[in-house]
Amino acid sequence: MSKFHTISRMIIEQNIEGYRYSIEPFLLADFIRMQAGFSVLDVGTGCGVIPLLMTIREPDLQVTAVEVQESLYNLAVENISQNGLINRIRVIHGDFLQVAPTLEKETFDLAISNPPYRKADTGRKNPNGEKAIARHEILLNLAAILKHSAPLLKPGGKIALAYPPLRLNETLTEMKTWELFPSRLRFIHGSREADAKIFLVEGIKGTRPDCVVEAPLYVYENENSYTEEMKHIYDSFNHTDGSDDIEKKRYSGGLG
Repeated sequence: MSKFHTISRMIIEQNIEGYRYSIEPFLLADFIRMQAGFSVLDVGTGCGVIPLLMTIREPDLQVTAVEVQESLYNLAVENISQNGLINRIRVIHGDFLQVAPTLEKETFDLAISNPPYRKADTGRKNPNGEKAIARHEILLNLAAILKHSAPLLKPGGKIALAYPPLRLNETLTEMKTWELFPSRLRFIHGSREADAKIFLVEGIKGTRPDCVVEAPLYVYENENSYTEEMKHIYDSFNHTDGSDDIEKKRYSGGLG
């Protein structure tokens, strides 16, 4: 079974019973800084939502999106095809650890990933295999994402990731290991009273900048409404539905 979400003039299909995107793709697509002509790598694209959001902000991109799960890969291909973007977004079905060596080194301006948040040996794994692989580091972990992305980035290229704060020190340390030096950091809170649930981080290959900690983003003003900033983010993508799905997951251990 599937459900269609309308974003701008795009239609994005995703599974109802399997893994479904929520708020993080919007946060990442808003966080990154793109330029016309950028070559982009999306690791773990799912149904292709991040590349599709990126092309709303900057149509002149060339995106290579990698997805290991066949069901999600098929959805990504369908979504990209029905939105007329097959000349802009290429989807590869395969394990990123095996795909990465086949890609030309130092060709990407930007790498992005909304990765599995949880270590393989922590927490309860979802009985739905599609959800389990998307949420736990069963097939791909943080170190592997960085190790295999770094050679593919141009000197000065950037990487952007989303993780829960309990993995902040690990993330920053691993980034430096692969000479992907943190340049921007932003914490995402469910409300003004709540602790951060997500952080967004940008790193630059081969350059050691000062790391700017940006103002926090608060998602909810109250139980029934988003903050003005979160509304602005959704509006910038002409997001017209799907907020009910985010609300349902609001208190399930994350924001989305």
